Amino acid sequence: MASASPREQMQNLAQSATEGVRSSLTEQKDTAASSLGSFAGALRKAARESDGGGEATATRMAEWAADGLERVSSTLRTKDLNSMVRELESFARSQPVAFFVCAAAAGFLATRFLKAGSRDTESQTGSAFKSQTQTDFTSMTGV
Repeated sequence: MASASPREQMQNLAQSATEGVRSSLTEQKDTAASSLGSFAGALRKAARESDGGGEATATRMAEWAADGLERVSSTLRTKDLNSMVRELESFARSQPVAFFVCAAAAGFLATRFLKAGSRDTESQTGSAFKSQTQTDFTSMTGV
C-alpha cells in the first residue's frame, strides 16, 4: 500500500483545518445566538419593569431593540453557516455601499470593544503589579 502523496496530505490537512474552523464558527454562532436571546429577554424585562415610570419613548426603544435582537438570535439559531455566508455575499453584491458602511461600523465597534477589554486588563494588571511592588518594597525596607 503506497503512502499518500504530498499533495493528498496537504489536501487532507486543509480539509481537516476547514472542518475545525467550521466547527468552531458554528459553536461560536450558537453561543452568540444564545447570548443575544438572553440579552434581548433581559432588555425586554427591564423595559417592562420601567414602563410605569413615564418613560414611554425609552420603553418603546428598548422593546424595539429587544425585538431586533430576538430576530437576529433566531436567525443565528435556524440558519447554517453556509447559507448565512451566501446571504452576506448576495447582500454585498446587491448593496455594496451599505455593506461597506455596515462592515466599517462593525469594525469600529469591535475595535472599541477590544480596546475597552484591554484597558480593563491593563488596569487590573497594573494595580496587581503596584500592589506587589509595594509589598516587595515594604518587606525589603521594613517601611
